[in-house]
Amino acid sequence: MSSETNNSVTDWRLKQNFLRFFVFCTGAAVMAVEFSAQRLLEPFFGNSEIVWATLIGIILLALSTGYALGGRVADRWPTPRGIAFLTLGAGAFVALLPLLSNPMLTSVSGGLLDTPAGLVVASLLGTAALFVPPVVALGAVSPYAVRLLVQNKETAGRKTGSLYFWSTFGSLVGTFLPTLYTIPTFGVRTTIWISATMLLLLGLGTFGKPILLIASLLPVILSQASPPLLKPVRGLITEVETPYQFAQVYKLNNTETALSVNDSAGIQSLYTPNQLTGLYYDAYLTLPFMFPKSQPVNTLLIGMAAGTIPTLYARDVDPYRAKVPITGVEIDPKLVQLGKKYFHLSPSAAKVINADGRVYVRTTSSKFNLMIVDAYSQEIYIPFYLTTKEFFQECLSHLDRDGVLAMNVNTTSANAPLLRAIERTLETVFPHLYLAKAPGAYNELLIASRKPVRLPSDSTIPPFLDSVTASLASTWQTPDPGKGIILTDNHAPVQEMTNAMIFNKLGSKL
Repeated sequence: MSSETNNSVTDWRLKQNFLRFFVFCTGAAVMAVEFSAQRLLEPFFGNSEIVWATLIGIILLALSTGYALGGRVADRWPTPRGIAFLTLGAGAFVALLPLLSNPMLTSVSGGLLDTPAGLVVASLLGTAALFVPPVVALGAVSPYAVRLLVQNKETAGRKTGSLYFWSTFGSLVGTFLPTLYTIPTFGVRTTIWISATMLLLLGLGTFGKPILLIASLLPVILSQASPPLLKPVRGLITEVETPYQFAQVYKLNNTETALSVNDSAGIQSLYTPNQLTGLYYDAYLTLPFMFPKSQPVNTLLIGMAAGTIPTLYARDVDPYRAKVPITGVEIDPKLVQLGKKYFHLSPSAAKVINADGRVYVRTTSSKFNLMIVDAYSQEIYIPFYLTTKEFFQECLSHLDRDGVLAMNVNTTSANAPLLRAIERTLETVFPHLYLAKAPGAYNELLIASRKPVRLPSDSTIPPFLDSVTASLASTWQTPDPGKGIILTDNHAPVQEMTNAMIFNKLGSKL
């Protein structure tokens, strides 16, 4: 074989390997852009299924369009320059995403439930649509690479399969690397910057002209002009991106400190020195007074966040009765760290367990007098497996004979199907069930027990809880859920029922 032939074979192998590396990188970039898009939207619209469905739908539509257009363009201009221009264009647009999306996102201040519906729809669709151009370009890369690589029919299947293997493998890396490392460690903007730089350098490498490097990185440099915060909030103290969510700590006024996750329309933790919160947390303060004053009330709290309930118990409940030892279960350790730093969560207030609440209930051998379920994922969704008959049976097995389970349910109405379903499910496990309206716009308090219970009387509670107890007493009832569905591990459409509430709320605004 001649030297010229050897060089030709070597060049062809390098071309093949470069194209495989090319589709690996673009596959990773698609997923990194998708998860970055979700993180950009999350502080404003939350992490609900509605947001995910909108984003994923737009991404899939963009990819499908890219596949179709890429094949057509590749047949007309089957040159490396074509695939390079696609990648450079995608990289430039990705670099500018934070800058382009910021004006639209900052126009939404109230979140999914507390913003005019038209503005929510327009902003969500408009912002998600910003990701269409780069994803269309990235979608066009794979068929373009196939056109460049496949030169005879005999090896078409093998080579096409190889390209799609490396593209999908890149998508796998692009799924785990941002979510588990770059976003929690460096933030969403840096993750976007890394993706954009990779795409720009990849396209530049196809041209092989270093002088284009400076020009290709200009969009990345320009993107740094966007505000350093993901979501500006008045009184902001700090913002943290965790593997689970986006969290912000901010001052409501000179004295009150709040924690919000994802869509900051809601408050997940609140510190109010020397006064009650005015929210549903205050209802929980009455629960230990259902028990004899001298009896320690061993309490399990599922969904501790930054520790509002343990802090309130230590400050407002313990001085008036036997101590209430709390085991606080919180899946996100970052929130606990924020609680210790900004919400006066002391080590003595709670024994902290960083775990999923259902897993802890299933594996612990401890018994409790009081169990509080106040866990939400994606801010507005109760994890379905914390609403099922099987979960409540596990809770019952860990409650003392006189024990009580309390659960906060976010609902727009006392007749909402979600609340009725949880009531119906609790009724199948606990002999006694009670319902009361808790302080807060969308909060209902469910109380379940083996034995009949009643709200504490005025003589057994401290005076500062009189108004809270009176408010609960005015709505205290034995609920009648009717023929609501029984939620099980096999069938618990909690997210769908929550979505229905959101759509009804948005529909009423329209």
